[in-house]
Amino acid sequence: MNPSYYRLPLDLAGLLERQQLPRCPAQESIAQHLYLLLTTHFGESRYEPEFGCQVWEQDFEAMTTMSWKDTVQHSIERAVIAFEPRLVRVQTQVEVLDFELKNVSQRIRKRLEVTITAALHRTDEPFTFQASLFVAPLSVD
Repeated sequence: MNPSYYRLPLDLAGLLERQQLPRCPAQESIAQHLYLLLTTHFGESRYEPEFGCQVWEQDFEAMTTMSWKDTVQHSIERAVIAFEPRLVRVQTQVEVLDFELKNVSQRIRKRLEVTITAALHRTDEPFTFQASLFVAPLSVD
């Protein structure tokens, strides 16, 4: 049996009108949860202050150093292991790339490419998640 999970963001208006909330398969639910984990800073969740990752805590001026990248990569991996029990054998890869914004005065921003590879706990099926985050200031692709 394939369990069904609630799709994010939750439709609270529909819930108040007693409508069935949209659901999604486990892989999509995990991807949504990982995305939420990446875009949450420590202390933002009232019920779990450790939920989130180090991306928000780092000085973006130091982004080009290897230690910055390693710190963020290890933080993401620890967060996934701690807060996503549906995955096992988690490995993360983080790349920092320059990204030129054409319509904004030829501005160059840093883009964080995050790849998470793992296996689903129940089925041992391979799982891959990729996300791009523009940093300094943080925004999503």
